[in-house]
Amino acid sequence: MNTNKSKKNTIMLETYKKVKKLEHKIETDQYLELEIESSEPLLTYLKEHTDGSTWYGADVLIAFKLTKEMRYWKIRSPLRSIVATKHAKGLAWVFTTLGKIYSQEIDSVSKYFFYADLADAANVYLLRSRQDSNLKELLFEVVRSSKRYL
Repeated sequence: MNTNKSKKNTIMLETYKKVKKLEHKIETDQYLELEIESSEPLLTYLKEHTDGSTWYGADVLIAFKLTKEMRYWKIRSPLRSIVATKHAKGLAWVFTTLGKIYSQEIDSVSKYFFYADLADAANVYLLRSRQDSNLKELLFEVVRSSKRYL
C-alpha cells in the first residue's frame, strides 16, 4: 500500500517539476513563438484541418475564429468548450504540452474535466483582457489552472 502511495507521490513530483519547467520556458524563452510555429503536432493538425481550428480533443476546440459550424457543434452539447483567440496556435501548443506532462495524472474520463478546465481558464483570461490579450499571460493562466490536477 505504501509503495503505491510513494509511486503516486513520485509521479506527482515529476509532473510538478515539468510544469515548473514549462512556466520557466514560457517566461524566458525568446524563441517560444518560433517553437510554437514549428511544433510537429500543431503542423500536422493544421495540415489535416483547414477550418481555422488548431486543436481538438475531449470536447474542447481551439480556433482563431468561431464559424457557424463551430457554433452549431457547441449548441448540440453545452458541455463542449470552444476557445477562439488570435493566440490559437500558442494555446494549442500549451494544451498538447500539458497533455503530455499530465499523462500520468489524467485518464480517459478525467481528461474531459482537465481540458474543459484549461479551456475555461483561457476563456476567463480572454474575457478579462478583451482585445489586449498577451500570448505569454494566456499560456501562464492555462498552466496555472492545470495545477489543480497535481
